[in-house]
Amino acid sequence: MPLKDLPIALEMKDPIHGYISVTEIERDIIDLRLSQRLRYIRSPAGVNLVFPGADTSLMGRLLGVSFVTEIFLENLGANMEEVIESRLAAMILMLAYGPWPNVMEEYFTVRGMSRKNIAQLIIKNSPVTDIIRDSSLSVNEATEMIEKGVKVKGLTLDLVRTPINPELVDNLERDSYFAGVEYAQLEFRKLFSSTRIAKNRMAFDRSAIFTLDSYLSAAANMFDAVYYHKTVRAAELMLLRILDEAGSNIMPSPEANLDEYLITDDITFHDTLLQAGPGDSEEMKNAKSLFEDYRKRYLIKTVTSRGIANESFLKKLSTPDGLYSVEREIAEEADIDPNNVWVDYPDRLSVSYFPGKHPLDQLALYERGSRGYEFWRVEEISGIARSFGRKLKTIRVYTTRGYRSKVRRPAEKLLESIDTV
Repeated sequence: MPLKDLPIALEMKDPIHGYISVTEIERDIIDLRLSQRLRYIRSPAGVNLVFPGADTSLMGRLLGVSFVTEIFLENLGANMEEVIESRLAAMILMLAYGPWPNVMEEYFTVRGMSRKNIAQLIIKNSPVTDIIRDSSLSVNEATEMIEKGVKVKGLTLDLVRTPINPELVDNLERDSYFAGVEYAQLEFRKLFSSTRIAKNRMAFDRSAIFTLDSYLSAAANMFDAVYYHKTVRAAELMLLRILDEAGSNIMPSPEANLDEYLITDDITFHDTLLQAGPGDSEEMKNAKSLFEDYRKRYLIKTVTSRGIANESFLKKLSTPDGLYSVEREIAEEADIDPNNVWVDYPDRLSVSYFPGKHPLDQLALYERGSRGYEFWRVEEISGIARSFGRKLKTIRVYTTRGYRSKVRRPAEKLLESIDTV
């Protein structure tokens, strides 16, 4: 289906992709207050403190992800209805983000509320509901599309988890451009044109393996250089601690009050935190103090880091209780308050991207010969894909300024005691 055949309402200029066309239903959604708030939400939350040019909003990403999703679906052979529905699903998933989006996603997920859950609430209980009812989709169909995925030539495509991922492609290109780095060189049109649906599965042309490797390499490079940069993560860990301390006081959960959630943005958080006064709870006072340090770029400092391969320890870190117990152990040994210790690990949702975030087991390499299709696991052919399965993870310990000398020895002692083999 040629792109020009989509019913276009207007075009917007994007610095990454050029002119992006918008359909009538998308224009109606973009005009809503809950969409316009995206102009005032930076993403990723902490990157601009290290790369000043990377001060981008979710509004640009909403348009970019919609555009890249369209290109992807066109290359998969989707019909016009499937493309329009996929663009709509991508847009609603972007609307589900809150202030400090990557940080907020982790905060909600550990409390049982995923981005898909929020997107489904938006479909059912917001001004988007009436717009969907006026479209060819029913509310139930749109909700199922978010929960299970969009239908493309008989395959159900999960836009959040698919390994050839339109949102990741837009993020890599947008973040590398505005950060001023050149780590995300990828030919996404060639990447998409080499992808197809074969035997009811997502498959990639083996003869174009270097294009796939370029995509995986770009993502890994941006993880190392930008998304898991130690100072970017210092800023984002401070924001996450603010939410852990006082998130319920700063804003309601989407389940409790969706309307209020959908008018919050970074400015809302800024005002709420800085207006905290003597009569507020200790949690709000602590959150305000931490946010004032964040605003001044008076960030927590790295104490030590170490590559860890011990699976039980990594699994422990992946749970809130396990992570806190490690932080508390270090703090007790250093004789300081646990609130002054942060432990970070890469495989967490507040890290905008990490290798393995989009599982490659949903993708196969294919060749088509005289006897039909032949398939291989991506890891069998791609060395970069195999490296994504490595167990060694870089664990970092941070602390509040002034405590580094007290925390260093206990932190190093703990990490050195973990089997790294």
